[in-house]
Amino acid sequence: LPAAGPGINYYRLPFDLPNARLWDPKTPWLYQAQVVLLDHTGQPVDTFTRQFGMRSFVMDEDGDPKGKFYLNGREIRLRGANTMGFEQLDVMNANWDRLIDDILLAKICNLNFLRLTQRPVQEEVYDFCDRLGLMTQTDLPLFGVIRRNQFVEAVRQAGEMEKLVRSHPCNVLVSFINEPFPNAGGKPHRHLTKPEMQGFFEAAIQAVHIANPDRVIKPVDGDYDPPSPGLPDNHCYTGWYNGHGLDIGKLHKGYWQKVKPGWMYGCGEFGAEGLDPVDTMRKYYPPEWLPRPGEDERKWSPNRIPQAQTGRFHYLWFDTQDTLEDWVYASQNHQARVVRLMAEAFRRDNRMNSFAVHLFIDAWPSGWMKSIMDVDRNPKQAYFAYLDTLNPLIANLRTDRTSFTAGEQICVEAWVCNDTDECPKDALLCYSVERNCKVILAQCTPANIVSCSSSFQGFLRFKAPEVEKREHLVIRLGLVDSSGRTVHDTYIQIEVFPSTGPAQSTVNILSSRNGPALQLAKTLGLRTRRLQSEKPEAVMLIDDVSDYLRKKNLVDKAVADGATALFLELPEGKHMILGREIEVRSCGMGERHFVSRKTGHPLVADFKPDDFAFWYDSRLDRIAPILSSVVLGNELEPILIAGNGDWNSSEWIPCAAVAEFAHGKGRVRLCQLRLSGFVDCNPVARIFGLRLVQSWPTRRE
Repeated sequence: LPAAGPGINYYRLPFDLPNARLWDPKTPWLYQAQVVLLDHTGQPVDTFTRQFGMRSFVMDEDGDPKGKFYLNGREIRLRGANTMGFEQLDVMNANWDRLIDDILLAKICNLNFLRLTQRPVQEEVYDFCDRLGLMTQTDLPLFGVIRRNQFVEAVRQAGEMEKLVRSHPCNVLVSFINEPFPNAGGKPHRHLTKPEMQGFFEAAIQAVHIANPDRVIKPVDGDYDPPSPGLPDNHCYTGWYNGHGLDIGKLHKGYWQKVKPGWMYGCGEFGAEGLDPVDTMRKYYPPEWLPRPGEDERKWSPNRIPQAQTGRFHYLWFDTQDTLEDWVYASQNHQARVVRLMAEAFRRDNRMNSFAVHLFIDAWPSGWMKSIMDVDRNPKQAYFAYLDTLNPLIANLRTDRTSFTAGEQICVEAWVCNDTDECPKDALLCYSVERNCKVILAQCTPANIVSCSSSFQGFLRFKAPEVEKREHLVIRLGLVDSSGRTVHDTYIQIEVFPSTGPAQSTVNILSSRNGPALQLAKTLGLRTRRLQSEKPEAVMLIDDVSDYLRKKNLVDKAVADGATALFLELPEGKHMILGREIEVRSCGMGERHFVSRKTGHPLVADFKPDDFAFWYDSRLDRIAPILSSVVLGNELEPILIAGNGDWNSSEWIPCAAVAEFAHGKGRVRLCQLRLSGFVDCNPVARIFGLRLVQSWPTRRE
């Protein structure tokens, strides 16, 4: 070797390791390099050891599509979770048993990697991931923007980060920035612009590859300023920040955000908030955050918990709750539903190469309640939903409709999702339909399993049985191998309602051309006629405010004499309706998939909590939003409610989605809920629509 000079000297000593045992998550074989520094007399001056593993991890940038991952020459999909400090606390406290348990909890959950979100971590974390076989992605601690005067330092730190992780076989990816903002975050005089950011990526890639030529790099995680080099990645919280990234119904249908054509892609963050368990709250939270002894818990809100979002955003997804325990259950139940729905959609998408739920374990009590385990490692419902969805080989059922009327054709998609490069031979898909715990349909068919891919198996079709009252059916699907062992099974519930038949009444219409009023009347089977000067019908359907104003005297007198005026989907703004000022205001944070029936109003008292959620739109052939605006006014009696606010609102205000008020002997109903397009294929929507136009009691009656 050449003689060492002053300062740092770098030596490369290539050597062969014949028949090396390869590192992978199932068999994390490790080796140890030992170096002894001798002085000129041959005496040892210093020694150093380093563990390492032999493996290859590459991203194909020449195939079609680009961006497939290969571990030791075998295609692999990355399925994981974000972390934000729990593992670092394990090291800080020298709690090695807990660090081991935390990594094993991830593997039990079927995760194969952790995204060490927006920071490198202590080397001990990588050491234990090496030994236990859990892959990692390490991020440079950059968020949104880079200060112009920090360009060189950021490049230097990218190289230093690689030196930290390069000997660890667990670390398969590095990333440079989380969620870059367009137009330098609105401050191009302070931060790198888009072209300059591209230059940073090129320089940082070179710095990393000088330290490790084999490193796979995903420059951006959560790209808000696309396109960026390499694998596209978009964050998506559509089941919490309502419609974030894309509509949740479109995601469930198989859509994704716009990305570079010809590439695989990733979703580095997704999820929803689930409050900590009650015992955890009582153990750690200050008393002023929680209901006080003897306090009416109906007056308590999660808004008392600093940084908690459930108090505001629950209006987007589920009812306001009455007790602390109910809040915890409802929020965790929604979190589990969203995690399952999104992860299953990702599994069915063959271009979704990498995804990670946000987060895995909370580092602190009340720290970041999107985690699927609390600070004491208590699993929330979402942990088990994610565990099931991340089985490497799963059977999966998908449908946009979950409720039918007796006699309708039920159609459900069957899938097999395979994250491995192995295909069990002679496997069967076995399915059944149960009614009242009795099997009414059962069959098996050969499964078509494709390596490292998801494959549509066909439709499960059958006729909804005749029922006298609302019932639910259970549809089960199981993947069975050649020995008869169930590899994975799943189920969904479908509800069947009795047939209501067509409505026979006649209504007056004041509607714009083919507007919501006319569409609702047609779908419900109502006889319609235009409102003339003669005696009006008992019910008038109105969506044209200008037409109402032209015939205001006739409408107002009819209502005063006992008729019902139903106003449908009024435009935004202020309107004078039967002497009252009514304001229609757009929904903050976008169109809604849920409204609450928890008002005590007789029209909706017998409906279930999720009846007005995730309706199927026959025109779009998918789940679609049902509310885009709310109605406000004095002395309105709410029938359905939705909270309104925006991202910056500290508290949201309950507002009516559907309301009524009395006028003389009659009543006025204001319905901003979308019914046209839904009443023909959602039994709840049809029942509710019929009640609105029929003589149904009000609270005052």
